[in-house]
Amino acid sequence: MKQFYYTSSLLITGFLSSAAVASGQNARYPNVLLIMTDQQAWDAVGYAGNKLIKTPNLDRLASEGVNFSQAITPCAVSAPARTSILTGRLTEKTTIRGNTDAKTGDCYFPTFDEILAKRGYTPEVYGKFHSPEHMARVYMNLPVKGMTGTDPIVHWEPLYVKYIQENFKKRPLKPGEMYETTFYGGTVPYKLDPTDRYFKYLATGIIPEDELKNKLSQADVHGVLDLPADYTITAVQGKQTIAALERLKNKQFILTSSFHCPHVPITPSEPYASMYKAKDMVTPVSIQDRRENSPYHPGKILSPYNEKDKVQYMTANYYAFVTEIDDWVGKILNKLDELKLAENTLVIFVSDHGEMLGAHGMRGKFCFYEESVRVPFLIRYPGKIKAGQTISTPVSVLNIFPTILDYAGVKSIPTDGYSLKGVLEGTESPKYDFAVSEWESAKGNVPTIMIRTENWKLMTTHFTGGNNIEALFDLKSDPFELNNLLGTNPERFNYKMISEELRSKLVGYLKDVNYPLVKGVEQRILIR
Repeated sequence: MKQFYYTSSLLITGFLSSAAVASGQNARYPNVLLIMTDQQAWDAVGYAGNKLIKTPNLDRLASEGVNFSQAITPCAVSAPARTSILTGRLTEKTTIRGNTDAKTGDCYFPTFDEILAKRGYTPEVYGKFHSPEHMARVYMNLPVKGMTGTDPIVHWEPLYVKYIQENFKKRPLKPGEMYETTFYGGTVPYKLDPTDRYFKYLATGIIPEDELKNKLSQADVHGVLDLPADYTITAVQGKQTIAALERLKNKQFILTSSFHCPHVPITPSEPYASMYKAKDMVTPVSIQDRRENSPYHPGKILSPYNEKDKVQYMTANYYAFVTEIDDWVGKILNKLDELKLAENTLVIFVSDHGEMLGAHGMRGKFCFYEESVRVPFLIRYPGKIKAGQTISTPVSVLNIFPTILDYAGVKSIPTDGYSLKGVLEGTESPKYDFAVSEWESAKGNVPTIMIRTENWKLMTTHFTGGNNIEALFDLKSDPFELNNLLGTNPERFNYKMISEELRSKLVGYLKDVNYPLVKGVEQRILIR
């Protein structure tokens, strides 16, 4: 069987002296380990109060560091969010507004990896990159052994799938199974759950031609993948991260471990898939919401994500993914301890965006509801940050950029966020009492944008050909966002003062960071 791994080499540039190479670890500035998941809901962790999910290692990390309990993604879509995290810039300024822009976008703000590479750090990344491809040039990974001709960073996931296809013999299907074609290319079987789009055809084994014409997406696939635990995408990414720590132990490093899961297709492997039973899963309070006074498909039912029993299967498999990640997070943290790196390593755990998981009868992300826009966010730095803190003030995770640079002694790089160093160490309060998130802007000057304080959320929306309904939620009395106080609400004029107060905060911030579409926000009519 071929080995699937990277080796690394220290790239000597004009900014990195031989003395810096020889010095290895620098006690003055920490190493940085950024662990990122894809599409993990903010409450899909035990430390957030979820009593069903098993995440002992993330719970440990929270107890040893700081939990930002109301952290917000700058955009509830992978490529824009990840680019904002890497650059500390809002989506409209990076111009990476959708996932396809990762291939075609021309964002040239420097990333924290590029900045620190010039200051003696060795940058490596394992797993999903999903940002503008030119930004991957800084990493010091070498090509995957035995797989040449393809960028091992930008195309990590296709290389992983190719590795699986080349090393696992395709076996005949058993009753209740299909080959997983949306990610694994038809090599690996999975046993379908009722949430799967094709589950209803298992009885006859015949899928209608009209159904086949509608291309199966990753989000349609739900079940248990027949792939050994050592070869799942999470296991391979975890092993590579641990191997990287071993290689980098005598260097100053900034290492990103970017897990693909719990992103769709939601197909965990054993032993994790058996850890959660569908019947035990709790479904969202808002699962039957028809969204009649909402910018998000008002009144449209998105079956099966409004069906309790099917969402329970989805949730059980989703939790299985998260628990598998948690196991590997534990192994990674243990490796830091073993190598005596923990005391001088800034560890950050975050997800790029959330997952609706049946909330409001929806799945995925792409919206400003809490389940989509709110993410888990932890930071640990032993001896420098007081352990066991929870900070409830909303913060944007684009603040990761200035925070990493601040701890590395770099304070002069422009950003749309702010360093959390003083907040973490108890010497400062958060700069803002709110966080901002964006989605694709309109063709004109009105962006789709959100501001969230601890108790309130204001969405100003602009969809081409869609429903431009403004939304205001009182999160204290309506935490599940079932009652939009604006839009068609007959009492909407009673909320003009709070709406304008929130818009004033938003406009002030956007002007501070020279946001290009600030006039569109300022001139938008919130209440008609």
